[in-house]
Amino acid sequence: MTENENAAPETTEQTSWFLRLLRNYIDFASRRYILIVLSSLLLAGLGLWLAQRIHLDANLDSLLPRNTETIRAMKEAKARFGSTDLYTIAIVMDNPDTIALIQDELKATLEKEWPDVVYAQVARDNSFFKQHALLYLPVPYLQQIQEKLKQTKLNLGMQGPLGSDLLDDDDSAAKPAPLEWFNAQIPQQLGLPDEAADAFADFFKSSKSSDSAQQDFDPKAGIPVNLRSRLMGKTRDGQTVGLVQATLKYPSSDINYVKTIVARSKTLLDPYRARYGSRLQIGVEGPYKELEEINSLAKNGLIATIISVGLNILILLIFFRGLGPAAIVGLQAALACTLTLGAVALTYGRLNLYTVFVIAILFGMGTDFSIYMLGYAQKLVLAGRTWKEALEKTLARLFYSLLVHATTTIAGLLTLRVSRFVGFYEFALIASIGVAISFLGAFLTLPSYIFLWERIHAWIPRVWPSLRPKKALVAVPAFLKKWNGKTVVKFSAAFVGAGTLVLACFIPRVHFEYDFDNLRDVRKSGPSLPVSVALNSNRTSSQPVVVLAQDSAVMVALHDTLLQRLTVQKDPYLRSFLTLTTFVPPTDQQKERMQYIDSIGTLAQTRIFDRATGEDSVMIRTLRNLSQTQPFSSSDIPAWSLNLLRERDSSYGKIGFIYGNYNSSNAIDAGKFQDRYGHFDINGEHLSAFSSSFIFSDIIRIVKADSVKIFACMIFVLVILLGFILRDIRLSLICGIEMAVGVIWILGLMGLFHVKIGVFNLIVISDLQGYSVNICTYLLLEYLRLGRHHLRELYSNIGMLVAVCTLTTTAGYAGMLFTSHLGIISIGKFAVLGLPTLLFTTLGLTPWLCMQLIPDHKVQVRKT
Repeated sequence: MTENENAAPETTEQTSWFLRLLRNYIDFASRRYILIVLSSLLLAGLGLWLAQRIHLDANLDSLLPRNTETIRAMKEAKARFGSTDLYTIAIVMDNPDTIALIQDELKATLEKEWPDVVYAQVARDNSFFKQHALLYLPVPYLQQIQEKLKQTKLNLGMQGPLGSDLLDDDDSAAKPAPLEWFNAQIPQQLGLPDEAADAFADFFKSSKSSDSAQQDFDPKAGIPVNLRSRLMGKTRDGQTVGLVQATLKYPSSDINYVKTIVARSKTLLDPYRARYGSRLQIGVEGPYKELEEINSLAKNGLIATIISVGLNILILLIFFRGLGPAAIVGLQAALACTLTLGAVALTYGRLNLYTVFVIAILFGMGTDFSIYMLGYAQKLVLAGRTWKEALEKTLARLFYSLLVHATTTIAGLLTLRVSRFVGFYEFALIASIGVAISFLGAFLTLPSYIFLWERIHAWIPRVWPSLRPKKALVAVPAFLKKWNGKTVVKFSAAFVGAGTLVLACFIPRVHFEYDFDNLRDVRKSGPSLPVSVALNSNRTSSQPVVVLAQDSAVMVALHDTLLQRLTVQKDPYLRSFLTLTTFVPPTDQQKERMQYIDSIGTLAQTRIFDRATGEDSVMIRTLRNLSQTQPFSSSDIPAWSLNLLRERDSSYGKIGFIYGNYNSSNAIDAGKFQDRYGHFDINGEHLSAFSSSFIFSDIIRIVKADSVKIFACMIFVLVILLGFILRDIRLSLICGIEMAVGVIWILGLMGLFHVKIGVFNLIVISDLQGYSVNICTYLLLEYLRLGRHHLRELYSNIGMLVAVCTLTTTAGYAGMLFTSHLGIISIGKFAVLGLPTLLFTTLGLTPWLCMQLIPDHKVQVRKT
């Protein structure tokens, strides 16, 4: 720092009045520093006390506006049906009979002692559906069976007494075309759910598929016949697995409820662990297994914070080369973080997937103001000033720059408030509060901490480290002293310009991440028990759409609509569906079908079919048994199947489920399915439809729509602010050019290294845009003080402080790279790539732009 710079006058009456106010406060802080420090510590304690009220929310649905159709449908589904999640207890043991005994005991305990259990089950007996299989077939299918019987009868009649074909083998044209007994796709085409469709597996497969099926592993093969209807199966290594499943009144997204379930489950299962010891493996599986998401979120937040704080402290130690300055700056950042947590408790009372890491980010961002203040003051102290004089001079010199920094950062963050996406606008408010507290703390409390620290050092100098630097914080390397500053600026600007042209070619390679499987938490909570082998179904189901109606007649009409789409329109996105009509065909349809079933039964009893062999013989015996069926009502079907459609008030017939054939984690596929099956208007009633996959598509739609609005709003706000603050079109133009170049570099590097934009890391854009303006503004204002003849001082003074502050902010995001949540990691990648890039492009380009666009007389005017 030059002596001429130290002597530069600050004039105008308004500035003198403000400087007097700053000097008066520094004088007050030098005398009452203990009072200010104690007051700040009391506020920090209050913030920590309030922070105990904060809870963590790991659910994606909490990030959507409460008035969206998906959230309204979700609330109605929870209120009327309860949870679509199944509370599942898995039992693994060698003895199937013992497992059956444990299943019965657990079921009885749940039904007796858990009042929030809607129903519990240990078996799914499909024999009812096998006995009434023909009544589920529409008339065209029954007619096909009838024709197949007639054709088979004709073929048998044409055979001789020894079974030889009486027709000429060469006269193949005389043979009628063979018909299928059953189409293997009939269960799915009729919309039968997995629970019922698998009951038809023995009927709806050809002999070839049967041979193939026998080669597949059958988890029921080793189970005793009397237990095969149970939720029980064998693994490939011979272990027997049994399940107890229950529907509870409240979903697994209710964190407080899940905490209760976890505790009650431990009390329920511990006696069995003690009784059977190592012979038994038993535990809760599925969504109620444990607080996996919330525990993982808490762990990730803690890991990110510890790493970010550690990196920041390391950077501070390296830069200040002393424990005292690092401690002071870290203490200021910690104070800002605790007060921010108190503000979170008073506003939202929770931290979500976006805001849980805000403290780690703020610790990096919050150090910026203190680093500028302390670093600048240390230079003055090194030049011979007292701490009081140095702080007065620092406040006078940097207040305007730091105010611009805080204003543009907060303004950039608050533009996120225009979004309807909860993750964005909650982060915007919390981060803005944190930045404001950090800014105020640098002026109101940092001086007092400095005075107290130096007083303690005077008392115990050998124990307490000093804040006074022993030498310049930044030593200019000898080889750089030989370089002309203008040459360095021209070279760096040329490099940035060439890089801009090259990286612009990689921007088209930047893509958006639509698959939420690539944005999930990958943390594993431990080995899971083999639940799948104990289920009756071998088919997989996507997350169903829950459809709710107010009138059962409307649900019947919906069934017909879905059947039309499935069988006639053959919608590839629709796999199956489940309504009461699926399980209980209308009475008039059953009566019509019985006429054909009776005819089939009479025909199948014809003695000529005794000659049938192979598959025909098996199917004839099956049809003789199936034709003995009778019409039935909802009271006749198994309780477990009716429970699938039972609402909380014990009514049924007004709820249905739609199963899709698509990748439910992919927001594009989920959006297409939502457009087809998320909105129904039947008989004048709008049906409520909800699926968790709709949350994915809604988030993507809102974020993509709002990102354009946010970007435009942010540019508008920053342009207005810069115009008001800088009051010079040339200075605003320099900031605009630098911002555009920085964006090109960031997007180009993302395309080069295949870093995708997604719903998580989009939030970093506001910080990057604001930070670009901040760095550029610091350099601009310092250039206006120094001019083109002191470029080395520009870099060694404010340039070095800007670089350190950028590194600390980057370190705040860097902790996210070490978490287990892929979406959070994407935030860290974007920020760690973007912030240093902005620093490099700004330091390389801004001084050159200043030399080209700012005349020398402008510098002199600013200095005087």
